[in-house]
Amino acid sequence: MSKVLKQFEEALFKGGLYKKLFQKQTPGKRIAPAQAKDNDAKFQVRLDAGETQNGIKRVYLQVNSQAKNDSLKKWRQKHGTHSNLAVGTVNENTLPEDQEDAAKACWEDLSGQAKENLNKD
Repeated sequence: MSKVLKQFEEALFKGGLYKKLFQKQTPGKRIAPAQAKDNDAKFQVRLDAGETQNGIKRVYLQVNSQAKNDSLKKWRQKHGTHSNLAVGTVNENTLPEDQEDAAKACWEDLSGQAKENLNKD
């Protein structure tokens, strides 16, 4: 499981995908990675946008239907692909020079929750 989260984290930060966290999205739509079967199988998890209030957007870490990791497959079978493995928030108004640090703080929270939730099941 940690390997899956680490791979997703690398894609998020090395590829600059974290910048999408601060863009406006429709609640329920995917933030990252782009929706494609090869991405869904490769990364096994995704970030979806939630509602935004006063510039604070909820961010949901969810398991893709093509997840191959045993822990993620068990989670998906028990909770479904639209259940939230973890929930975080970001301020859409974060200055560009502060976005990477803010995204890292959000990711640390999300990945910690994900590990905790998978260990419960």
